[in-house]
Amino acid sequence: MSRITDDPEHSPRDCATKHRHHNSAGRRRLLIGALSAAASLLALAIILWLTLRPSSPRFTLLAATATAPNATAGGIVRLDAAFVAHNPNAHAAVLYDRLQAHASYAGVQLAAAAPLPPFQQAQGDAVLTASLSASSAAASLAETAEAGRATLLLRLRVEGQLRWKVAAWVSGSRALAAECVAVVVPSQLTAVVVQGSQCATTLE
Repeated sequence: MSRITDDPEHSPRDCATKHRHHNSAGRRRLLIGALSAAASLLALAIILWLTLRPSSPRFTLLAATATAPNATAGGIVRLDAAFVAHNPNAHAAVLYDRLQAHASYAGVQLAAAAPLPPFQQAQGDAVLTASLSASSAAASLAETAEAGRATLLLRLRVEGQLRWKVAAWVSGSRALAAECVAVVVPSQLTAVVVQGSQCATTLE
């Protein structure tokens, strides 16, 4: 036998309503707490970014070797290049992704892009090496050497994606491009070692 009460505070309908209200209030408190934590983390990241403000990395063409055995017969031109990436920031690491090296001569790309491995760089220098080969470039380079020109300009380019890492925070990706010029002194284009120079580095 059930007992029916006239007390509104103990009626089944009011108890169910109070239970729903209690659950709703708990969810609101949980949501507010999560949003507050996210806002605090975002504010901390912005403060760190504005305080540290990482400087752009710098690239230098350390050296390059252009080898063209039997170039006049349409041989393979092989380019081996070494780059130095310098991160000047003491508190921000650099994350490099999708790196590729390109080489061109007289506005014509010499070979397919050579992929470079992704890596993380703390403050200091890191050396990158790339090897490119192309048979289509041999004739043009050989003609330049035979013409007796004093110098031959090769353009080397490193491009990819860059992100900053400050503590546990990682920024979004930015496009990186480093344009380098190698001055080659023709010597039948066999094992010509070229001392490099500072590259023009841009971020977008």
